[in-house]
Amino acid sequence: MLNSTLAGLTGGGVYALLGLCVVLTYRLVATVNFAMAAVGAIGAFVMVSLTDEGVSLWLALPAGVLAGAGLSALLGTVLVRWFAGHSQNTKAAVTVAVYVAVMAAGLRLFGSTTTGAHTFPSPFEHPMFTLGGVVIPQSVPVTIAFAALITVGVGLLLGRTRLGLRLQALSEQPATAEVVGIPVARLAVAVWAAIGAVTTLVVVLAAPRLGGDFSTLGKLINTALAVAMLGAFRSLPLTLIGGLVLGCLEGLSASVEAIQKYQGVVPFLVIVVLLWWRSRNEVWDTAHSR
Repeated sequence: MLNSTLAGLTGGGVYALLGLCVVLTYRLVATVNFAMAAVGAIGAFVMVSLTDEGVSLWLALPAGVLAGAGLSALLGTVLVRWFAGHSQNTKAAVTVAVYVAVMAAGLRLFGSTTTGAHTFPSPFEHPMFTLGGVVIPQSVPVTIAFAALITVGVGLLLGRTRLGLRLQALSEQPATAEVVGIPVARLAVAVWAAIGAVTTLVVVLAAPRLGGDFSTLGKLINTALAVAMLGAFRSLPLTLIGGLVLGCLEGLSASVEAIQKYQGVVPFLVIVVLLWWRSRNEVWDTAHSR
């Protein structure tokens, strides 16, 4: 059981990274982006399609990242230009519509689960060390280090730099920020592009372990949202820890034969439990405030 839990760290780092992307999008541009993983999957498949044609990985990877960043920036431009004054619910609904469209286009272009699986390059899948009888591949420390770097780096950026102050103004008071001369629209689109680029990199890291088909990679948004909820859509450190915990829970469920086939339900259970717990607290607070 311990071995299976440790093996779950392989996915935990990826889940933490995806959750961080969700949280950052919500914190900086006040949008829950349901299309995030699907957009990243488009960039990843642009990359693998190029490598399948014989293009060097070191040329194909930047092309894929640019594709993911460009598509994400396009979505951000649409939201900034036509939905800037709308509620968060409306913006989230737009990203759901984009998710459906991108998934349909991706399945059409790159094939389904049975016909479109690609072999993604896996430079970090070589064994690095053994812990408790479990062989830990290089991808585990790489993804965890990447997630920790984003957590610490964004914290320092927001708290100690001029750009960070502008980003905070963008997220908290966009109308006021525009009045004082901050280029709100360009800054928001830049945030969308950066999130798209990072998401593409994360999907590329996850693809070798998950099988390399577009449908599976695009649906990673379910796990990303569960991790973001563990961080309350605000805390980067809690989101990082939540991703690792969710990965370990997934690994643990794989070791119990009775629930093994329900392993994919873990993110949904996390979401349901968190929603119930928070609504319970709200009801409790309301009852005691009377």
